[in-house]
Amino acid sequence: MKAFAALLVLLICNNWQQLHGARILCLIATPEHNNPSWTQPFFEALAERGHLLTVVSTLADPSIPGITHIPVSNDYDVIKKHYVNEMGYYNNYWDIKQVLIWYEALLGTCQSAAEIDLVKMLEKVKHKYDLIIYDATYSMECLLSKFPKFRKVPVLALSGGKLTTDLMHLVQAENTINPATIPHFISHLPREMSHWQRIQNHVLYLTESFIRWAVVKPVLNGIHKHEYASPEVQLVLLNTHPVLDHVQNIPPNVIEVGGLHIRAESEPLSFSTQEFLERSSEGIIYINLPHIDLMYGVGLRAIENMVREYRQFGFLWNVNNVKDPTLSKNFHNLRTINVRDNMQQNILAQSNIKAFLTHGDNFGLQEAIYNAVPVIVLPLLMDQFNNAQRVKERDLGIQISVGDFSVDSLSEALKQIVRDKVYSKALHQAQFNFRTRQVKPVDQAVWYAEQLIGQPKLFEHLSVPKSLEYGYFITQSLEVLVYPLLFIIIFIINFILLIWNCKSGKKKTKQHQIAKKLKRKMRSDGTENELKKD
Repeated sequence: MKAFAALLVLLICNNWQQLHGARILCLIATPEHNNPSWTQPFFEALAERGHLLTVVSTLADPSIPGITHIPVSNDYDVIKKHYVNEMGYYNNYWDIKQVLIWYEALLGTCQSAAEIDLVKMLEKVKHKYDLIIYDATYSMECLLSKFPKFRKVPVLALSGGKLTTDLMHLVQAENTINPATIPHFISHLPREMSHWQRIQNHVLYLTESFIRWAVVKPVLNGIHKHEYASPEVQLVLLNTHPVLDHVQNIPPNVIEVGGLHIRAESEPLSFSTQEFLERSSEGIIYINLPHIDLMYGVGLRAIENMVREYRQFGFLWNVNNVKDPTLSKNFHNLRTINVRDNMQQNILAQSNIKAFLTHGDNFGLQEAIYNAVPVIVLPLLMDQFNNAQRVKERDLGIQISVGDFSVDSLSEALKQIVRDKVYSKALHQAQFNFRTRQVKPVDQAVWYAEQLIGQPKLFEHLSVPKSLEYGYFITQSLEVLVYPLLFIIIFIINFILLIWNCKSGKKKTKQHQIAKKLKRKMRSDGTENELKKD
């Protein structure tokens, strides 16, 4: 009887939740290489709560109850456009060029969104929505601008990247990023910067402001054929955590939910893959380097060299986007697979994973920390360099420099990972910090979404729109330095004039003394001549 009553209560609650569930529009139009699937666990959690989601996404249809999927395409590939030269090898750039490419990737994504057939889209997106969620990793949303009728609907932004000045502008928050202490998110700079490195960092932030004003804004206006206006975002859910990212002051309307994409329970792998894992008793090395073939003709040879040298380990190699993975036929301890969706999480969750080779994206590194797996990072573009620097500083793994890459780079890094216990110690502490939280990231994200649905104006007081009117010099308090600088300049000028006057006075005195001596000499010479005449 009690069981029946409990079941009845559960059914009533579920029906109430379905009847009172909100309609949510989700816009995830980022290219496939930007991992748009990272938002999927959050959407599934909302659907389980009884909300009805319409997901406009570049992902395949997940076929989940409560989620209606509308496919869109985005073929923009920043790797092919900028990082592959005429020889088919990797192009390395300095930091300012990387910042420019970051914004060009933003504009390329916006251009792809602008090419979507608006008429067909509006036919599918025709409901009245209670909340809009969109991917703000690039900070600006161009797909949302195609639906002006939804301008008054509360907006929740998701960002898979770092805390940036663009995100501050998006939520109208006071800029809390200090260039003197926080390295730019697209840079090689360490946490402890020298004087010259701090100057470099300030130049990067100033360059970013200039690019945003001189390039991004005019191009966005041209794409939309009118003045581009950012959506009124009340909250940003940011995929960061102090174990990997900088510890810094975060505005109250930016909420850290690092690891939002990580599922609490891993799913079983295929029978053949699981059998390979169990057969490798010494451990498994997982490789996910989709652009290793760009490494000047030695990338695949480096993998071959590593597999040959460490035959005691099993190597599981994700060959998605790898042009020629045929070397797997030559080694019994190497298996190639095509990793899709959350399969990487399931692999890293295995107890015998000894190392993870990656280019250093946020999502993969967080999965490694979650499972305490040491990483070998070969960064290639944009924020991967920042991630690799943090990994190196915190002993979470090893960074390989692109400029020094050779056939032996991977095997030497693996040797260090396996032998040095400092990495496992640091990773277990990072894993503890990453997992130990009051609320799981997904539950925290769902709570904020539902609060925004119930009270759309609840978080408006957290923004500081007045601060957006201030320029870089005011936000960094540089204009305050004008007064002491002016005083110092006046003091220096007066000091120089004083020295000049002193020197001039001494010179005149010396000249006067010389003139007197000459006159005396002339007088004495004249007297002697007169005596001689007499």
